Amino acid sequence: MLFQAIRFPVLALAALALAACGEDAQKQAADTEHDAVAVFAEAVTAEELAEPVTGTGTIAAHKKTPLGPRVDGIIEEIFVRVGDRVTEGQPLFRTRDAEWKLKVAELENQVKLAEADVLNAQKAFNRSSELHQKGFVSSGNLDDARRGRDAANARLGMAKAQLASAQQMLDDCVVTAPFDGVITARDVDEGKFMATRMGGMGGPGGVLEIMKIDIVAAIVNVPEIYLSKFEVGTKATIYIDSIDRSYDSYVAVINDRVDPVTRSVEIRLPIRNEDYEVKPGLFARVEVHPRPRQVLVLPRAALLGTEAARYVFVSENGKARRVDVAVRQIDATRVEVLDGLKEGEMALTGPNLPLLVEGMPVRIEMRPGAADLTAAGGANNETETR
Repeated sequence: MLFQAIRFPVLALAALALAACGEDAQKQAADTEHDAVAVFAEAVTAEELAEPVTGTGTIAAHKKTPLGPRVDGIIEEIFVRVGDRVTEGQPLFRTRDAEWKLKVAELENQVKLAEADVLNAQKAFNRSSELHQKGFVSSGNLDDARRGRDAANARLGMAKAQLASAQQMLDDCVVTAPFDGVITARDVDEGKFMATRMGGMGGPGGVLEIMKIDIVAAIVNVPEIYLSKFEVGTKATIYIDSIDRSYDSYVAVINDRVDPVTRSVEIRLPIRNEDYEVKPGLFARVEVHPRPRQVLVLPRAALLGTEAARYVFVSENGKARRVDVAVRQIDATRVEVLDGLKEGEMALTGPNLPLLVEGMPVRIEMRPGAADLTAAGGANNETETR
């Protein structure tokens, strides 16, 4: 009885002690939770990233040709002005042709004389051949008649060649458009003597300049580090600020030469320009659009440290753990994770992020905006259900 009397008070005290310990543990847990730093968490996500390659350059004509005289002489007449649209084969200017007309007339008569000589020589050969068969003409005389006939034919051929050359020079006195285009320069006026030979009287130079601009090209330089990101056929957009227009295009040419001074590579992108609105010489900006690539993306707000040593915090067993990362900037709000994190891992963010140190208790909360979105989504779903 005495043992039982003593046992009950002891049990009661033990129960009271256990209850006190439980209250202390709960209080300690509550204090720990109260001391934890409130943070948000952002997931590392996999996205397709399409980064345009930018460059600047100049609009160039499809073709540009300075046109000078084809024969020496005085420029007698110019048929077009700067700005005129011309078609292939259209006469543009004429060199004085009186001398060549006289030359052609003279050579035409020489051809007629040579044709008459050929006719006479052929007749003489035919007579000698008949007489030779009858034994009245020796073989030597027949050979002389044959040589006379052949020489007459040769002289006729030379006369015809000279006539053809003179006729070509006469035709070349009129210079025509080599292709459809527009006249963009006129360097001389009528009355100037010009020569076709370098250093000749009048010197080298052109009378007119013609450009083909129904198709133009943006000649653009881009940094060589982006050379591997695109190829011939890669889509692009050309922006011409001076006329407030943009054009869809593609990389048509990649120059094999890399500029060793600027470390840039030249690319060419065509533009259809039937209305001639885009003028050669205009400044152009270009965005080349390579194929998208798969990357890991993280909000920039989760980053801490310097450019040389970036790191983030993650939550592990309710405590902050530092993780070193390698990243590359995508834009003002996102970075590409190169190393240190995997898809789906959560990086800590929020106003209290700068307060974190290794091992500090953290409490992950939902962003207010995200909570509003979730509530709105739930309300919409409920409305749709009803």
